[in-house]
Amino acid sequence: MVMLMSNQRVTEVFNDGILTIKTQTTLRSDTGKKLGVTDEKLASVRFRNMSIRESDITTMQALDSRIAKKVKSPMHPICRDFNNDKYFAVIGGNQFNVIYVDSDNYFAFWYLEKVGEYSERTGKETSNDSDNHDQKEA
Repeated sequence: MVMLMSNQRVTEVFNDGILTIKTQTTLRSDTGKKLGVTDEKLASVRFRNMSIRESDITTMQALDSRIAKKVKSPMHPICRDFNNDKYFAVIGGNQFNVIYVDSDNYFAFWYLEKVGEYSERTGKETSNDSDNHDQKEA
């Protein structure tokens, strides 16, 4: 028989994977011209998969979203004032939009909507406009 003191918390294990929180940053020249897009990593947290309840599905449908994954992680400071429009999540090779983050002082519940496969964007977009222009003149 295991007895817990009333002031002790049960230790949870978050070993289902790593959730990476990223934001998209636009690179611009001195004149303001768009040079490209890069993804900036803000944080990584370990998570545990949670089952999606019927009430979760109903709530997300009210927000016009389709929940694909629900995960639980230790509380991260970014969850306190989380802006869904600025951030997205990457788990494995998949990109997710963060629909909603429900948090308390210890844990955060992430409601995620799958966008698709994730490929890292690291800087300048390749533009072949000047190459095509040179070929047309020749």
